[in-house]
Amino acid sequence: MTTMSSRPARGHDDANRSRVPATRRRGTAPRLAPLLAPVVGALLLQAACKDDAAGTGGGEDSSTTLDGIFSVSGQDGTSSSTTDAADSSTGEPTQLNCDKIDFVFVIDNSSSMADEQQNLVDSVPGFVDAMRTALPTVKSFRVGVVDTDSYPALGTVDDPTNGCPAEGVDCSACDYTLGAFVTKPLSNADPASSCNFSTGGSYMDGAAETFPDEFACAAIVGTDGNPVEQQIGALTAAVDPANAAEGACNAGFMRDDALLVFLLISDEEDDHTDAPAPQGGSLGEPDEWFATMVDAKAGKSSNIVALGLIGGSPRFEDCAALSADGKGAEQTSRLEQFFDSFETHFEGSVCAAGYDAFFDDALKKVAEGCMNFIP
Repeated sequence: MTTMSSRPARGHDDANRSRVPATRRRGTAPRLAPLLAPVVGALLLQAACKDDAAGTGGGEDSSTTLDGIFSVSGQDGTSSSTTDAADSSTGEPTQLNCDKIDFVFVIDNSSSMADEQQNLVDSVPGFVDAMRTALPTVKSFRVGVVDTDSYPALGTVDDPTNGCPAEGVDCSACDYTLGAFVTKPLSNADPASSCNFSTGGSYMDGAAETFPDEFACAAIVGTDGNPVEQQIGALTAAVDPANAAEGACNAGFMRDDALLVFLLISDEEDDHTDAPAPQGGSLGEPDEWFATMVDAKAGKSSNIVALGLIGGSPRFEDCAALSADGKGAEQTSRLEQFFDSFETHFEGSVCAAGYDAFFDDALKKVAEGCMNFIP
C-alpha cells in the first residue's frame, strides 16, 4: 500500500483564527426519497436490461434479497423492503448487490470552511433519509468523519504539517492522529467532550434515530485547522485496514463486504508541491492515491463510490478564485484527476449556496455503485 503523509498531532484552538459558533442549527431534512426512488428504480431496470442483453441472467443470483434496515414508504403509509424495479423480460425484481455501506466524510477544517460545514450538516440527514427508501436492501450503514489535519498549528518551515507541541499532549492518541475518526465536537478540541455515538465506537450508525445529532456534532469540525490541508492523506489513513484492526483508532469500521463511499469537501487543492516548498499536503500523486484506495478494497475499484464537493472555475461557474476573506475556492486539478480515476464518481461545487441538489445526484451514484458491487 502506498504510504501517505501523516501528521502526528492535533491540539487546542488557535485564538487567532475564527471559530464556528458552538450553537448549531439543525437544518430541515429535504424529503428527497419519494422523488428519487423512481429514479433509482429506473437505474435498476436499466442494469437489468444490460445484464439480459449480455447474457448474464443465468446461473446463481449473486444479488442480495435480504430485508434491509431501510424500507420503502408508499403514499398510503405502508412499508415494503423490496425494490420496485423489475427485469422487463422476466418481471422479476432486480435487487441491489450491496447490503452494507461504509461512508467516510473528509471535511476540511481550515479557516474558510464554516459555511460549507453548515451546508453539509443541513443536507446529510435528508440524504440519508432518501437512501432509506432508494436502497432498501442495505442492512447496515456506517459513517465516519475525518478532518484534514492532525494538529491545527503550523510546524516548522521545513515541516509545516507537524504541529505537535513538544510537551503537554500525547501525540500518539487518536484525537491527534490524521485519519482517525472525529468523535468530539470541533475536531476533538476538548478531549473531555464527546459526541456520544450510539455505536459506542468511533463511527456512527446511519440508521440510528440519533444520527442527525451525532453527525452535526462530528461534522462541524471547526475552522481552526492547519491551513496546510492533507485531504487525501486523511482519507487513505481512514480506510487503511490497519486502522480498522482491533484496538486501532477506527476499529471495526472497514468491512470487506461493504460498499465504500467517501465524500471529500474542501475549498482548496491538495498539493504538497505548492511553493514555497515544502508546503505540506498529502504525499504522492493522484494515481498513487487511487491505487491506495483500491488496495483498501482488495483490488475491487468497482466497490468504491467517490463523491466530492470541490472548487475550480470555469468548471463550477459559482466558484471564483479563493479570496482572503474565505470566499470562492482554489482550482483543484489534482483532486479532479483523483476523482476521475474511479468508475463511479460525482463532483459538485463547494461554493453552492446549499448542497441538496448535489445529494440528489450523489444518491444516484451510490445506487449505481451498489448495483455494480462485487461481493
